[in-house]
Amino acid sequence: MNKINFTILTLALMLVASIAGAAGPVAAPEQSVGDAVREAAPPAADKALGDPTDWLASCLAGADYLVYMQADITEDNAGNGDPDQDLEDGGWDWATAAFEHGPGASPNNIYGATAAGLVQAYLLDPTAARFTAMKDAADNIVAEGPTVIRTGSDILFLCDFADLPGVVDPAAYRTAAVAIWDDRIATNGAGSATGLAEYIRDGRFGQGYSNGIIPWDISFYALAAARLHVVFPLDGYDTAAIDIANVAWEDSFNSNPGYFDPYGVNQGWDPTGANSDYWWYTIGVSGLIRAFEAAGVHTGEIPGLATLLLDSQYADGAFSDSYGAPTDENNRDWQDTAYCVMALYESVAPTGTILDAVRGGATWLAATQDVGSGAWVYGSGNHYPEVAGECTVAAAYGWLAAGATVGAAVDGSDPVTCGEVKTVTVSYAPGDATPGLRGYEVVFQVTGGVLFDLDDVDEGLAFDGFTSTYYEVDVGGGVYSINGSILGATPGLLTAGDLFTVELTTDSEGLVEFEILSYNLRDPDNTAIFADISGVSFTIDCTASNAVFDIAAAPAHEKVAVSWDHDGLDVATYAVFRGLWYDSATGDSAYPEYDDLAGSTIPTRPADYAAAAASAEWELAGTVAAGTLVFTDTGMTTGRGVYYYEVFAVDAALNGSLAAAANDRATNYWLGDVVDHTPLDGGYDGLVDIYDVTALGDSFGECDGDDDYNDECDVGPTDDWSRLGIPTTDSCVDFEDLIVFAMNFGVVTATKDLPVIDATVNLAWVRVDETHWALELAGGQGLLGLRVQTDGAVRGVSAGE
Repeated sequence: MNKINFTILTLALMLVASIAGAAGPVAAPEQSVGDAVREAAPPAADKALGDPTDWLASCLAGADYLVYMQADITEDNAGNGDPDQDLEDGGWDWATAAFEHGPGASPNNIYGATAAGLVQAYLLDPTAARFTAMKDAADNIVAEGPTVIRTGSDILFLCDFADLPGVVDPAAYRTAAVAIWDDRIATNGAGSATGLAEYIRDGRFGQGYSNGIIPWDISFYALAAARLHVVFPLDGYDTAAIDIANVAWEDSFNSNPGYFDPYGVNQGWDPTGANSDYWWYTIGVSGLIRAFEAAGVHTGEIPGLATLLLDSQYADGAFSDSYGAPTDENNRDWQDTAYCVMALYESVAPTGTILDAVRGGATWLAATQDVGSGAWVYGSGNHYPEVAGECTVAAAYGWLAAGATVGAAVDGSDPVTCGEVKTVTVSYAPGDATPGLRGYEVVFQVTGGVLFDLDDVDEGLAFDGFTSTYYEVDVGGGVYSINGSILGATPGLLTAGDLFTVELTTDSEGLVEFEILSYNLRDPDNTAIFADISGVSFTIDCTASNAVFDIAAAPAHEKVAVSWDHDGLDVATYAVFRGLWYDSATGDSAYPEYDDLAGSTIPTRPADYAAAAASAEWELAGTVAAGTLVFTDTGMTTGRGVYYYEVFAVDAALNGSLAAAANDRATNYWLGDVVDHTPLDGGYDGLVDIYDVTALGDSFGECDGDDDYNDECDVGPTDDWSRLGIPTTDSCVDFEDLIVFAMNFGVVTATKDLPVIDATVNLAWVRVDETHWALELAGGQGLLGLRVQTDGAVRGVSAGE
């Protein structure tokens, strides 16, 4: 460390701590990273696939480090031991050489700044551990209250956390953010936002810091006020943001009081680190940019300030902590680089130059990250979770600005049955700052029960419109190399596109994995483009569920109630099929004569689900989810009839079961409901009442061919002698029909199911005298009617009492 004497830094930290609660995060004391600390960043072409020196992996590794280093309240969410030595306050150490939270309390001024890295990583990859770590931090901020944990970064973090899906009580965190704001305004601002900003400005100056830490600290409260304005748009926070930004502007541009001058006394660097005027220069400029953009004032200053940051960026992407990019390698700085990336990505118009700067800064941060831990480790061996949180945000922004992806996706359902064709599409998508793609090589392999060869691989449309070439190579061992390139002068592919497709024919059960083993992406100058890659998998399931059993169908008015039973194993849905008893042609109901018709045809039972789906005699009535064993069929379009029902268990791969051992059938009407007496209707009313009995009487004793014969009244006897059975018609209206009418009279309705009637009858002949016999009811209940036939020797019959 050659820039700032460690004794000076220690004193500075002690002074800064005295107003840390008032001024937000404090820059880490170790400000330099150079050849003596870590090796120089490797050239981009040396990056290995999956190494944490790509932006997305860098961000996620940084977040995992933050989770591990937390004094986790939800033991043992961090995975750092249970029990561990920390105090479980949901925070982080300030500086440590150990990769575990120490036994002391976490500093109160770095919660929000550190947790910001978790927020950005969670938005890219929402894991449960990251959510719990954020919740632990947020809950402790709320529990400690606004007089203990109370920085502008804490306000921002609480508002961001409250917006995440899965937060149970977002209002509680937003209320806590407002409480911090109100306390700071009352305690340090004498009741105004301007007063708070001036308090921070003067406090830093009083500590001997007439440099960039002043606008940097002030900026967090301008950002916090702007964020609160989004949540509470009617409460004047937008005006507060403007007031705070104005204090920073007056000081930096209007010499009032002139503690930080980005274009004057603070614009320089000292290799000895003795001149404190140069300290924290670039994060000070980044703070001005972010504050002006958030408040919507002095935005005309932003392009010039952005140029100051660009002037301070090294060729490898790092930013200096002082003005310019001097030859001193140790002037590179992680924290300053992180905040420069944040300011350029969040608050500056995204020109190609700006996006390249964002990409370069994120690349340097990722390349100098400790691969083993995900931390950023200084030459002393110390690492700072707050710095890691800030670098994690910057890595996320690098990914969002410039990250490319090469990913595989598969069409159709998952799982899938055997014999189906699945198409895997491998696509490319650039980020906003990714150079144009000239060419690619993607090496993949497929494992699992599928059949394919190079004839099943086809070029995609990514290079459509360019003059290009395309090659496929069977590398051997189930590995394939697909290559494509644009020929000649070109800006390259600047938009997303499909590189190639692979058709896979499913053959046997199990997991199929399409894995991208490696890739090469090149821009028009043959410079490597790096991307996140992802394969795809799906499951083949060729085994059908067991058949259902105990299918039962029950009649009702214009519907049929179907039920069944099943073991519930390997089933996603139950498919209910209906078949119509028809007359000669499928779809022509045999109602009402059924078996008396010359063309009477009962649908042939299908052997399995596939046969039912393919049969013209069977129609899918509907499906229900696993766990439901009943279905009400109301979808008949052929009118009245006898409907047969088959039910099949279908799994998630659409394998259907065999047919049940037996099916069942029912009418979709009440036997005896032959007349609608409601005016102007003309249909059936679902009742068996006096109007229906009158129709029965008009036809009683008539047979097919007689003038008054009404075939709709020919309903009995039924196949099971019940009033709910299937008519076994005899083409005459007689006693059997009377009994069915009588049983349903006043019982059936258009909307309700039938009550159960239990009929048990015992009859006995009793001799009255020498010439008279009486048929008596000897016991039982439920007798509605009686028919007695004789052989002709009876001379007379009279009704009994």
